[in-house]
Amino acid sequence: MFYRTGKMGERWVSVIKNVLHGRLGHKSALGGAVGYHTESEKESAFGILAKLGLTEKAYKRCDELSGGEKQRVGIAHSLMQEPRLILCDEPIASLDPSSSKVIMDHLSDINKTMKLTCICNLHQVDVALKYAKRIIGITGGQIVYDGPPDQLSRAKIHEIYQSNEGELITNVG
Repeated sequence: MFYRTGKMGERWVSVIKNVLHGRLGHKSALGGAVGYHTESEKESAFGILAKLGLTEKAYKRCDELSGGEKQRVGIAHSLMQEPRLILCDEPIASLDPSSSKVIMDHLSDINKTMKLTCICNLHQVDVALKYAKRIIGITGGQIVYDGPPDQLSRAKIHEIYQSNEGELITNVG
Protein backbone atom coordinates (compact mmCIF):
# COMPACT_ATOMS: atom_id res chain seq x y z
CA MET A 1 0.00 0.00 0.00
CA PHE A 2 2.19 2.85 1.21
CA TYR A 3 5.82 1.76 1.17
CA ARG A 4 7.39 2.69 -2.12
CA THR A 5 10.41 0.86 -3.37
CA GLY A 6 10.37 3.02 -6.49
CA LYS A 7 13.08 2.54 -9.08
CA MET A 8 15.57 -0.28 -8.81
CA GLY A 9 18.00 0.30 -6.00
CA GLU A 10 15.80 2.66 -3.98
CA ARG A 11 15.16 0.01 -1.33
CA TRP A 12 18.55 0.76 0.20
CA VAL A 13 17.50 4.35 0.93
CA SER A 14 17.32 5.29 4.60
CA VAL A 15 14.00 5.87 6.31
CA ILE A 16 14.59 9.61 6.66
CA LYS A 17 15.56 9.95 3.00
CA ASN A 18 12.44 8.01 1.95
CA VAL A 19 10.27 10.30 4.07
CA LEU A 20 11.97 13.43 2.73
CA HIS A 21 11.35 12.16 -0.81
CA GLY A 22 7.72 12.99 -0.08
CA ARG A 23 8.68 16.63 -0.61
CA LEU A 24 10.08 16.13 -4.11
CA GLY A 25 6.86 17.33 -5.75
CA HIS A 26 7.35 20.67 -3.99
CA LYS A 27 10.89 21.22 -5.28
CA SER A 28 12.54 22.44 -8.42
CA ALA A 29 14.08 19.78 -10.66
CA LEU A 30 17.55 20.84 -9.52
CA GLY A 31 16.62 20.85 -5.82
CA GLY A 32 15.15 17.38 -6.16
CA ALA A 33 18.06 16.05 -8.20
CA VAL A 34 20.67 17.11 -5.65
CA GLY A 35 18.52 16.03 -2.71
CA TYR A 36 18.34 19.45 -1.07
CA HIS A 37 15.97 19.68 1.91
CA THR A 38 15.43 22.67 4.16
CA GLU A 39 15.89 22.49 7.92
CA SER A 40 12.13 22.97 8.24
CA GLU A 41 11.50 19.92 6.04
CA LYS A 42 13.95 17.86 8.08
CA GLU A 43 12.29 18.94 11.34
CA SER A 44 8.90 18.07 9.90
CA ALA A 45 10.12 14.65 8.75
CA PHE A 46 11.55 13.84 12.19
CA GLY A 47 8.34 15.09 13.83
CA ILE A 48 6.27 12.75 11.66
CA LEU A 49 8.64 9.85 12.35
CA ALA A 50 8.26 10.53 16.08
CA LYS A 51 4.47 10.55 15.76
CA LEU A 52 4.65 7.16 14.05
CA GLY A 53 7.14 5.68 16.51
CA LEU A 54 9.99 5.46 14.02
CA THR A 55 12.53 7.97 15.35
CA GLU A 56 15.05 5.26 16.21
CA LYS A 57 14.75 3.82 12.68
CA ALA A 58 15.48 7.12 10.88
CA TYR A 59 18.91 6.06 9.58
CA LYS A 60 18.14 2.40 8.95
CA ARG A 61 17.75 1.18 5.39
CA CYS A 62 14.14 0.68 4.39
CA ASP A 63 14.82 -2.88 3.24
CA GLU A 64 15.83 -3.76 6.82
CA LEU A 65 12.41 -2.89 8.27
CA SER A 66 9.47 -5.12 9.11
CA GLY A 67 6.30 -4.93 7.04
CA GLY A 68 4.52 -2.76 9.60
CA GLU A 69 7.50 -0.41 9.83
CA LYS A 70 7.57 -0.11 6.04
CA GLN A 71 3.89 0.81 6.08
CA ARG A 72 4.57 3.51 8.67
CA VAL A 73 7.42 4.88 6.52
CA GLY A 74 4.96 5.05 3.65
CA ILE A 75 2.48 6.92 5.81
CA ALA A 76 5.23 9.35 6.84
CA HIS A 77 6.23 9.79 3.19
CA SER A 78 2.60 10.58 2.35
CA LEU A 79 2.23 13.04 5.22
CA MET A 80 5.32 14.95 4.01
CA GLN A 81 3.32 15.79 0.90
CA GLU A 82 0.84 17.74 3.05
CA PRO A 83 -2.16 15.94 1.54
CA ARG A 84 -5.80 16.89 2.03
CA LEU A 85 -6.69 13.20 2.17
CA ILE A 86 -4.94 9.86 2.25
CA LEU A 87 -6.06 6.94 0.11
CA CYS A 88 -5.01 3.63 1.66
CA ASP A 89 -5.30 0.63 -0.63
CA GLU A 90 -5.31 -2.48 1.57
CA PRO A 91 -3.06 -0.95 4.23
CA ILE A 92 -3.03 -4.11 6.38
CA ALA A 93 -3.45 -6.88 3.80
CA SER A 94 -0.05 -8.49 4.34
CA LEU A 95 0.48 -7.65 8.00
CA ASP A 96 0.14 -9.73 11.14
CA PRO A 97 -2.73 -8.80 13.51
CA SER A 98 -0.51 -6.80 15.86
CA SER A 99 1.06 -4.73 13.06
CA SER A 100 -2.39 -4.30 11.50
CA LYS A 101 -3.70 -2.76 14.72
CA VAL A 102 -0.71 -0.41 14.92
CA ILE A 103 -1.29 0.80 11.34
CA MET A 104 -5.04 1.25 11.81
CA ASP A 105 -4.51 3.04 15.13
CA HIS A 106 -2.06 5.43 13.45
CA LEU A 107 -4.46 6.11 10.57
CA SER A 108 -7.27 6.72 13.05
CA ASP A 109 -5.06 9.09 15.05
CA ILE A 110 -4.03 10.96 11.88
CA ASN A 111 -7.70 11.34 10.98
CA LYS A 112 -8.57 12.72 14.41
CA THR A 113 -5.54 14.87 15.26
CA MET A 114 -4.57 16.13 11.81
CA LYS A 115 -8.14 16.33 10.50
CA LEU A 116 -7.11 14.36 7.42
CA THR A 117 -9.64 12.18 5.65
CA CYS A 118 -8.37 8.61 5.34
CA ILE A 119 -10.13 6.48 2.75
CA CYS A 120 -9.25 2.82 3.24
CA ASN A 121 -10.03 -0.04 0.90
CA LEU A 122 -10.38 -3.00 3.28
CA HIS A 123 -11.64 -6.55 2.94
CA GLN A 124 -11.46 -7.20 6.69
CA VAL A 125 -15.06 -6.43 7.66
CA ASP A 126 -14.35 -6.51 11.40
CA VAL A 127 -11.56 -3.95 11.00
CA ALA A 128 -13.76 -1.68 8.90
CA LEU A 129 -16.53 -1.88 11.49
CA LYS A 130 -14.11 -1.01 14.31
CA TYR A 131 -12.36 1.95 12.68
CA ALA A 132 -14.65 3.44 10.06
CA LYS A 133 -17.03 6.34 10.52
CA ARG A 134 -18.60 5.55 7.17
CA ILE A 135 -18.62 2.36 5.11
CA ILE A 136 -19.24 2.15 1.39
CA GLY A 137 -19.85 -1.37 0.11
CA ILE A 138 -19.43 -1.88 -3.63
CA THR A 139 -20.47 -4.89 -5.70
CA GLY A 140 -20.11 -5.10 -9.47
CA GLY A 141 -19.17 -1.44 -9.63
CA GLN A 142 -22.38 -0.39 -7.85
CA ILE A 143 -22.72 1.04 -4.35
CA VAL A 144 -24.92 -1.32 -2.36
CA TYR A 145 -24.28 0.20 1.06
CA ASP A 146 -23.29 3.69 2.14
CA GLY A 147 -23.70 4.45 5.80
CA PRO A 148 -22.47 4.11 9.36
CA PRO A 149 -20.84 0.90 10.55
CA ASP A 150 -23.52 0.19 13.16
CA GLN A 151 -26.18 0.03 10.43
CA LEU A 152 -24.35 -2.55 8.31
CA SER A 153 -26.21 -5.84 8.60
CA ARG A 154 -24.97 -9.37 8.06
CA ALA A 155 -27.36 -9.66 5.10
CA LYS A 156 -25.88 -6.53 3.50
CA ILE A 157 -22.34 -7.87 4.02
CA HIS A 158 -23.33 -11.07 2.20
CA GLU A 159 -24.82 -8.97 -0.58
CA ILE A 160 -21.62 -6.94 -0.87
CA TYR A 161 -19.46 -10.06 -1.05
CA GLN A 162 -22.05 -12.03 -3.05
CA SER A 163 -21.83 -14.86 -0.53
CA ASN A 164 -24.16 -17.13 1.38
CA GLU A 165 -24.47 -17.57 5.14
CA GLY A 166 -21.40 -19.36 6.52
CA GLU A 167 -19.12 -18.49 3.59
CA LEU A 168 -17.38 -15.54 5.25
CA ILE A 169 -15.08 -15.20 8.22
CA THR A 170 -16.53 -12.33 10.20
CA ASN A 171 -17.74 -11.62 13.70
CA VAL A 172 -20.66 -9.49 12.54
CA GLY A 173 -23.86 -10.46 14.33
